[in-house]
Amino acid sequence: MTDTFAVIAAFDGRIAKVTGPVRSGKTEALLRRAAHALANGCAPEDILLATTTAEAARIARQRLTVLLAASGADDAAALAARVTVTSAQEACLAVLATPQAQAATGRAPRVLAPFEYNFFLEDMKTLGTPARRLRAVLSHFKRQWCALAPEEDWVVPGDEQQTLDLAHRLLHATNAMLADEVAYVCGRYLQSEEGSSARQAFSLVLADDFQNLSAAQQTCLCLLARDQLIVAGNPGETIAAATSCPNAAGFTDFDRLRRDVTTFALSAAFGNPAVTAFCDAVAQAGDCDAAVAAQRVGKGRPLSTVKWNAPEDEFNGLTRYLMDLAAKAPDAPLAGICVVAPNKTWATALSQMLSKRGFTVSSLGFERLGGDPRETARARALMAYTALNLLADPDDLFAWRAWVGYGNYLTYSDGWKFLLAWCDEHDAGVLEALDAASKARAAGDPEPFPRAERLAERYDAGRAMIAQQSARRGHGLLAAIGAQDLREFDALAQAIAGDEDATALYALARASQFSPTHDANPRALRLSSYEQLCGCNYRAVYAAGCVDGFMPARDAFEVVSTDDDRTRVREADRRAFAAGVGKASDTLMFSTFSTADLELAERTKMQVTRVRMEGGRRVAAVRPTCFIEEAGAAAPLTQSGQTLLADTDIA
Repeated sequence: MTDTFAVIAAFDGRIAKVTGPVRSGKTEALLRRAAHALANGCAPEDILLATTTAEAARIARQRLTVLLAASGADDAAALAARVTVTSAQEACLAVLATPQAQAATGRAPRVLAPFEYNFFLEDMKTLGTPARRLRAVLSHFKRQWCALAPEEDWVVPGDEQQTLDLAHRLLHATNAMLADEVAYVCGRYLQSEEGSSARQAFSLVLADDFQNLSAAQQTCLCLLARDQLIVAGNPGETIAAATSCPNAAGFTDFDRLRRDVTTFALSAAFGNPAVTAFCDAVAQAGDCDAAVAAQRVGKGRPLSTVKWNAPEDEFNGLTRYLMDLAAKAPDAPLAGICVVAPNKTWATALSQMLSKRGFTVSSLGFERLGGDPRETARARALMAYTALNLLADPDDLFAWRAWVGYGNYLTYSDGWKFLLAWCDEHDAGVLEALDAASKARAAGDPEPFPRAERLAERYDAGRAMIAQQSARRGHGLLAAIGAQDLREFDALAQAIAGDEDATALYALARASQFSPTHDANPRALRLSSYEQLCGCNYRAVYAAGCVDGFMPARDAFEVVSTDDDRTRVREADRRAFAAGVGKASDTLMFSTFSTADLELAERTKMQVTRVRMEGGRRVAAVRPTCFIEEAGAAAPLTQSGQTLLADTDIA
């Protein structure tokens, strides 16, 4: 294996593909290639290492720094910092951010946050298309964009064309872009004559977890390579973290569709063989040879599944167990321990309990702002984020679209439709329309367009807010916009020094939505979603909430769905589960429970097997995730939570 790494590091061909199972060293191979290139005179600015997530990029840069230091490089950290290590999405955004790209495409890479997409969706509904049909058409658009299929080749005249035209109108009017459009717009630009100067921007392009990227992202990375392109991945580890449409076939067929591709196959597994055997078995749905699996498990430390009675027992018992482990090894960095949560509800409960136990917790994968923009009481975090956005950039057109839409059951989508019609009639922009509405309101004149007075009322309140709060900084600014006491802004409040202006605070808040990373504090225990485990390695992984309905999701069991739909959900979750828990190099524990309050079970979408009355309340019986049983001979033995605590002398 060391020889293979050395060969990859010194590879001087044009194109290469690196494949291998979980924890076989695919990322390590790419990092060694980068370090070797730097040692042999390649300028760091001429290297691009693309990952699935921002956290994977952060970890990759750290590992590159260690490799450079071990090789004797001067100021390894500074050298590694000059290498472009970023997610594939951010690499595409960097291309589109150039003046040349914006002039050629007529687009600005101002991507809508997930909650902002809801405003876009409400405005799309003004077409009158039934909601289910509209969502299906928009999903079709996203798939085509992710496939880098030219719009003129696939859009159908009629309703579909009208839907696409309105989407373009809404996005162009607000200078915005959908997340799934980014790589499409970037790819079309790079393929165009205007984008020829942006192609081949890097001498060496290294793409990790290539199977996680959309076809458009994959194409963009290929177009950015000048002298050498190396991709690494494993179709069995495909997860939807970099895009909603990962293209595993882009990696599988990479060498078949290109000439003179050198393929490197890594076979050895690093870390605990039992973990690798389990992940292999889950990925194959238990089809691995039982004798081989048992033999591999026997060579490593045994895995474990701990079964608690109810969720509250899991939260209490698992965190007590972790507290005991930390007490027995006080000098061990807690950053090597990761607790995996299946959803935001579980992450919040675990984070609160861990904090009560005295842990510093760094949470990742649950940052997306939640709430309902139609109800101000349920939109406080969203409104605070938009207020910060406007304070940082008072000319952000989509921020104004969101601001004037809060507190209305249609987010004033009807008024926004009339506003855009006025813009078309007067050859004006959004801010000009809002200014006209504001002046008419102040003068008591007739509305320039229907619903203008209501939009002007919100617009005037926003302008007043900007005037009043623009000089505030840090914690005072967060308090002024109503964010200081919101849980969604806790991490931001803890991360700042206190003298940051609105621009700096908004940059941090936006990064938490689009490019979140873990706290660099080595004493902070990690709490993560399965998707955010991509590109990471941990000494110990504790997967909580391992029940059917959470993993795999309840849609994998719904009888009203088709077999194909259930299979699609189950297999996507299978890959995420196996790839995620495979990041444990030493210890892997699954935590599950047998019952839950029926209301909690339904609200969080557990798969309920039966319901019974217990102490005057309805209790749901639930099952451990089917993935554990499907691992067959590689599956760990199960013990009760009380036995675990007793065996470790926890009272």
